Amino acid sequence: MHNHPLSNLLFTRHIFLCLFATLILGACQTIDHRKTWPPELPDQALFIQGFLEKRQVASASDAQLNYHLGWIKKFYLGTRLYPHGWLSASNQYLSSMTQSEPEQEALRLRLSALGVAIANEWAQDNDVRLITNTNIATWASAMRTAAQRHEHEMFITKVEQDVQHLLEKTITAKDIQYERYFEEEVFDDF
Repeated sequence: MHNHPLSNLLFTRHIFLCLFATLILGACQTIDHRKTWPPELPDQALFIQGFLEKRQVASASDAQLNYHLGWIKKFYLGTRLYPHGWLSASNQYLSSMTQSEPEQEALRLRLSALGVAIANEWAQDNDVRLITNTNIATWASAMRTAAQRHEHEMFITKVEQDVQHLLEKTITAKDIQYERYFEEEVFDDF
């Protein structure tokens, strides 16, 4: 069996790409999220405290905290697959309000606190978290509907209650369905 020059080239290229991917992934892991914390996000101390409380420990390794904070940033800022994070969704939601300025500010504060509660739980390890990706997607969809219908306060109140019930384990992540917030509309065929 003879080595073909094209086979050697493809093999070398494959090895190079694998090494390059490994280096890139390793570089991503070395980003210190505590030092690169965006100013528009809530204080990272809230998320570190939430991480420690969930684990019922007084401290955690830098790597554990860094990993948790990385997921928090993804929740707020979005990712390539989901470019509309909590900040973008919240801003759009708030801009659709027609309430008075003091009412808008009160709802903004509630939405901000809700984001912290959701993010802190969602960013936990998969085997312990009580809020899932599906819950986030459901809330995002229902949030758009609430904005269109100008039912801002009702929606925030329901989600606040559901997050509390999830954290208390009186409901499960599977209980969070779009229909919990808005009945599915029935359209007549014509």
